[in-house]
Amino acid sequence: MQRLIRFCTLIAILTCCATTSLAYWGLAGSSTSDSASIFSWDTDSESFVFSDPINLGQYGNYPYDAVKRPYPGDEVWIPGASGDGVVVIDNSGTITHEIPTNEYPVSIAFNPRINIALVSCRDGDNLDIIDTITYAVIGSLAIPGTSHGPGNIIYDPQGRYFYLVSWYDNVLFQISDDGASIVNQRDLGNNLWQLAIDPNFAEHLFITDRGTDQVRMIDPVTLDEIRTFDVGDDPWGIDIDDPVVVVTCEDSEDVYLINIDDMTTQQVDLPAGSDPRDVSIATGWASVGGRVLLGSSAYVTGGVTGSGNPLYVIDLYTGSILYELDVPGTNTNVVAVEAQWMLPSGIEDLPAAKVLNLVVSPNPFNPQTQVKFQLEKPTPVRLCVFDVSGNLVRTLLVDNLESGEHVISWDGLDQAGRHSSSGTYLVMIQAGGLLTGQKVALVR
Repeated sequence: MQRLIRFCTLIAILTCCATTSLAYWGLAGSSTSDSASIFSWDTDSESFVFSDPINLGQYGNYPYDAVKRPYPGDEVWIPGASGDGVVVIDNSGTITHEIPTNEYPVSIAFNPRINIALVSCRDGDNLDIIDTITYAVIGSLAIPGTSHGPGNIIYDPQGRYFYLVSWYDNVLFQISDDGASIVNQRDLGNNLWQLAIDPNFAEHLFITDRGTDQVRMIDPVTLDEIRTFDVGDDPWGIDIDDPVVVVTCEDSEDVYLINIDDMTTQQVDLPAGSDPRDVSIATGWASVGGRVLLGSSAYVTGGVTGSGNPLYVIDLYTGSILYELDVPGTNTNVVAVEAQWMLPSGIEDLPAAKVLNLVVSPNPFNPQTQVKFQLEKPTPVRLCVFDVSGNLVRTLLVDNLESGEHVISWDGLDQAGRHSSSGTYLVMIQAGGLLTGQKVALVR
């Protein structure tokens, strides 16, 4: 709770001049009941609240993935494996689109740069290409040579590739950013399941291997294996916020936190009878209009249990369970909390990043980095540095600035003039109603 309060304080500092209200929301999907529920953080009661279950209808039957669409982040796309389709839900819990697909869709990933989504259809042995403007299937890519068809898929906005694994198999595919061709593939592991890559520090690709009870660290360019990490029995879900990789292990009923800075692992035991499946991380980024997500937490679905339908909220850095939530429905199989995007990035549809043109360089840095940004008109500006737990490290600027380009330096010192330690920090800027940020790495 103290960490959450610190983060809310962070947001209060940054949004003191904002004119729009804050909102935090996620979605948990329950496969046995073919439903989903929106959950949000209520600031008055300091607790999570859930919407009534949303019936996912014909195309949402047996939800097998849930992904927040990159900016504006107000949609969740859910492939219904048994429904042969994709259901799109907005932040009010309304189903806005139902998209028929090929057989047994199980995973979805977005390329916001060219407005497409790829849906892996396991029984169809293909990827459907969906236009995210018209919400229509506009093409397909066959995925040959897999025994059980394509499974989990993700997109790397830096390298501009999709990555796909074949379920119950050993093939990793590298797909072109338009979904039109297989660029490369590699045989590795035993029973590959889910993938994760950090959109800001895309140095490594991580894959859970259920056959060997390992996480595989892969070079995303060459697809060469760099090393493996031993984790619990039957590693299922995976997500990353550099430097922490979160892995859910279904049969051993635990979660592993892998720190890729020092290559160590930490085991987090869940309550007896839990059935951890999917995981989604909220890092605490904010975008235009003050839309905010609670940071540094991993949201883990509880699957099929004998006592309720749990969703665990785990502190990303201490490993402590902050909340055990009871989701309406049965068999909490998927969760979506935050869209995977870079801030700022080469993706042109992030208004705050685009308008402010925030650049932090050099990155990584030692001993000094420069924060550059652009103002279209005279604007009150607040520029701050936070650590990944949401603690204020340094206020770099609070002032009314004229239009044009501005450059502010950070020398790696904290508010008291002490040298900050090596690690990842968040440089966040609020300029009028715009709020955005970028990660930066300090290397001592």
